[in-house]
Amino acid sequence: MINGGVAHMTGLVTCGKIHLCPVCSAKIRAARSEEIDTVTGAWQEAGHGLAMMTLTLRHYRRMPLGTTRKRERSGLVAVQHDAWITAFGSRAGKMWQRLQTDHGVVGYVRVWECTQGENGWHPHFHVLLFLDRPWTRDRADAFEAAARDRWLRSVQKAGGYRPNDRGVQVDVPRPEDAQQFSRYLFKNQDGKARFERWAPGAELARADQKHGRDGSRMPFEVAQGAAAGLADDVPLWHEYEYAAHGIRAMYWSNGLRALLADLVDLDDRSDEEIAAEDVGGEGLALIPAETWYRAVIRYRGRSLDLLRAAETGGAWAVRGLVESWGLVWGRDVLDAPQPPA
Repeated sequence: MINGGVAHMTGLVTCGKIHLCPVCSAKIRAARSEEIDTVTGAWQEAGHGLAMMTLTLRHYRRMPLGTTRKRERSGLVAVQHDAWITAFGSRAGKMWQRLQTDHGVVGYVRVWECTQGENGWHPHFHVLLFLDRPWTRDRADAFEAAARDRWLRSVQKAGGYRPNDRGVQVDVPRPEDAQQFSRYLFKNQDGKARFERWAPGAELARADQKHGRDGSRMPFEVAQGAAAGLADDVPLWHEYEYAAHGIRAMYWSNGLRALLADLVDLDDRSDEEIAAEDVGGEGLALIPAETWYRAVIRYRGRSLDLLRAAETGGAWAVRGLVESWGLVWGRDVLDAPQPPA
């Protein structure tokens, strides 16, 4: 299929793994990014406010990323999640509830992100705060100070190193960036986390499009190196693959979606449903399953070659390519069926 000059396969099984599959991740994160943009725009139009809190850990190169699996909890991700539970989660207590009430925090969306660089793995949280009223910088600073105290204590209690002063950072958007929140939560391509054309959907959800900065890399960049056979990147990817198991990419605080449902229509599809959805387009070729398994996927690179041919030359280029493989058009590969009227 080709849609808007971009080719894709349809009729294939999808895994729906947002952390590990670049194909499914792109579709899922695009949908989540669009949803964040929609709800933040409606929230601000209703006179409410937004802020971004980023929570990081202090770490060193030899520290393992670890896992949150039951009975195997270890490493940085275990510290990160245990610290969250104590500071802002289910075991945060009445002081956290009071802090939210005092500062008008109605709810939040928390997104997990991880990069790898000279100092090892760097898991961190981006937390989009939904506020009853917009904050001034003084109000943001006050909340940041209180949140920092909670985070520092919780990280140490969870067995981590005491974070530095940048372990908690709270930012508020400029008025002219009211409709540009999504790029901060799911980060845009340069990996910067500054409020320049701040769009929360892209910043929260589009980790598949991000590139690390200052020598750091996003997980799919590590995967690219591993796929190319770089010796150091293969164990790094295996470590990330094991660590990411069971980690929620996005978490909505209790009651927030129900509150937002009064303003906009929310996307209630699961990640698996989003990944399996056909985005449509013009059919270029129909490849029977027998041909697919016998002559395409058993040869490295052929499925990618099909997509490139479709994008550069359309159906004729696809036909020329499959015939160069010794396949017969009309028998091994068929013309795409016409869509119903």
